[in-house]
Amino acid sequence: MSASIRFIIITVLPDDVARRFDSARRLVCEVGRSRASLAYPPHVTLRTGALVPVEHVSAFLEGFSEALGAWDPFSVTTDGFLLPGYQDGEVRKYLAGYRVRQDPPIMSLNTRLLRFEKWRASNRLVFEPHLTLAFDDLTEEGMQRVRLWLDENPNGLPTGFQWSCDNVCLYRPQGDSWSLHAEWKARRL
Repeated sequence: MSASIRFIIITVLPDDVARRFDSARRLVCEVGRSRASLAYPPHVTLRTGALVPVEHVSAFLEGFSEALGAWDPFSVTTDGFLLPGYQDGEVRKYLAGYRVRQDPPIMSLNTRLLRFEKWRASNRLVFEPHLTLAFDDLTEEGMQRVRLWLDENPNGLPTGFQWSCDNVCLYRPQGDSWSLHAEWKARRL
């Protein structure tokens, strides 16, 4: 069996928004004693990732680029906090983040990207866009600390973010973090 590369399919935040978001993320990770989200750039996942055999990466990039096509940049806006628990197989996990409004442009981009099915890493097709503050290693106790901190510090985090989505990126694992592998830019208006 040949080796495969795992890709996440994301849009990264512009530098100014990324810095403000990362400050909030680091604070929540400290309160919740979580570190997993810090391995990723500040981003919104646009669709389920891909697991591509090494020898097919070029073909994947070509097909993905074709499926993505050209698009115009569009506004992305958060819509409050998101603090759910969820099942990951047999394990109960927790997530702290910002909900992203499901406006037509981002939902349409997700739909277009899902049409390219080759090497899709999972059958998860439900799209709930969000900005992750903490997840994966965030325990139930950590989530309780985050909730209590938010209750006690109602102005402790930015109430939301807004930016222009002008990129689609593939990131791959590189040691303990994720590195850019390929990027597509929106048309310039």
